[in-house]
Amino acid sequence: MAKQLNLNYRTSASLILLAKDKLKLKGTADYKTLLFNRHEKSSFMPNSAVFPGGVSETADESPLWYQHFQKFGVTKEQLDTAYAFKGERTGIYKNENPNLLKRELSLRITALRETFEEVGIMLCLDSNSLRESHNKVYGDVKEDFDRQYWQNVVHEDASKFLTLCEELKVVPDLWSLHEWSNWFTPSTFKKRFDTAFFLVALKNVPELLIETSEVKDYAWKTPLDFLKAYYRKECWLPPPQIYELSRCCNFNELSQLIAYVRQHANKGSIVTLPVLYKCADGQVSLLPGDQMYPHDPYLSDGAIATEKSIEAFRSNVQHLHRIEFFGSHDAVIRMNIEPFVGYVRPVNANPRRE
Repeated sequence: MAKQLNLNYRTSASLILLAKDKLKLKGTADYKTLLFNRHEKSSFMPNSAVFPGGVSETADESPLWYQHFQKFGVTKEQLDTAYAFKGERTGIYKNENPNLLKRELSLRITALRETFEEVGIMLCLDSNSLRESHNKVYGDVKEDFDRQYWQNVVHEDASKFLTLCEELKVVPDLWSLHEWSNWFTPSTFKKRFDTAFFLVALKNVPELLIETSEVKDYAWKTPLDFLKAYYRKECWLPPPQIYELSRCCNFNELSQLIAYVRQHANKGSIVTLPVLYKCADGQVSLLPGDQMYPHDPYLSDGAIATEKSIEAFRSNVQHLHRIEFFGSHDAVIRMNIEPFVGYVRPVNANPRRE
């Protein structure tokens, strides 16, 4: 009998916030993204620079959200068909209970709620802005309320995010969030997450309100500047952040990036579940499409040891899609295959590994 991996995991969502940079330098991207550093006592990825986000809660998929949107003239049918994909959807977007909010909606609520809890950014729409939501490019941020009070309330009880929206007479700005990727934590971690990554564009860098028990500090930088900071050992980036920032590096203009993600919206998605190999001089994280990637990555249990060096492990492999870690802050993405479902390929920003 085949060995079955104990898939004890939780569903989560992260939000890649991109804001126009009015002070951009010549030749650099005209937008910045937000990463914050987790505390050293964090139970998952301590001291890591990450996008806002967190675990999905039962309240995020409550059918009460349908009733709230109905008050604004948005029917259940309109919500349920707002993100109908033409391509294949990954498992994270499928739930078997028809009475609950559809996952493409509830995961967006998770991302928005967690972003508010962690950094105080409230992305929402009132009755007036909701009328133009289907043609909007930029997300709407609301700041004129007692954010600190409500941030504490929602942080203690996720169901209060709906209460907050009722009090402010707004709905979560689901329409500005674009599906970007789906990562599954490798089997080497005790805590595992199936995470949907969304992307949203903002006209300006918003004022943050930090939740100090979760957030140590934060920064707004261009994707390339974050990667350079990682290679200079100024911050620590987990693999999903390295990979997704590298994908954003294809675009120097925020308008181009948003045009791409909108055009890609109906092509489907894949799960990126890294399978780890321990080499003699570092570690290799195999990604879908790599010639060495297992047929069923969910059966992989822990890192696989090999006596080969990273270079030897790569030799004679024709189809590459992997992240090679030669040591602390020395990672390179190698990809010579055609990206799945129209994904834009990552750009290598490591000056030591051309």
